[in-house]
Amino acid sequence: MSEIREPKQKRSIETKEIIAKAGFKLFCEKGYHGTNTIEISKYAGVSTGAVYSYFKDKRDIYIAAFDQYIGSFSNLLFEKLKSLQQPLDLSVFVDEWIAFYIDLFGTSEQALARLRIMMLEDEDINRHFCNFENAYALKITEILIHNGVISDNSLEKVFACCTLVDALSREKSVYPHEQLNFDVLKCQIKKAILILLST
Repeated sequence: MSEIREPKQKRSIETKEIIAKAGFKLFCEKGYHGTNTIEISKYAGVSTGAVYSYFKDKRDIYIAAFDQYIGSFSNLLFEKLKSLQQPLDLSVFVDEWIAFYIDLFGTSEQALARLRIMMLEDEDINRHFCNFENAYALKITEILIHNGVISDNSLEKVFACCTLVDALSREKSVYPHEQLNFDVLKCQIKKAILILLST
């Protein structure tokens, strides 16, 4: 097997990104097990040899594809939260965080569901994206600490809030319970988050 290269030149970086995007589209449409590297190379418009010069295997493409996808919206959220008016109004911060996730789940649930399935099936993918979740929660924590919001057990509090925001977003877009009033649930979750972050 040839050595995997880390692209340095713009064209090579773009080729690697094109392969990852092609993989992402096919993984979302056909699932991990229904997609192979030959299909990815054809969809990306590159040779199979080119794919293997940038990626070890299909799992490597999967991780890069979802890194690229999740990283793009995570960065958008971080920028949005960092750009809020100072001094930081925690209530506005939480509103923006919740709204961003509801929009995200409304447009990306199929991709996120595919990722959750693979995290259950594959230990390496699970470990990688658990580390990604840790880094995500840490970044939110850093934004809040920078604004003087929380101190003790900061990361654990933020992780609990992430879980609540995630569950609320899924309730809105994927698993709605007819007996629940979503607006009331949203209000209760916002209150819980504000208590967590304020104590």
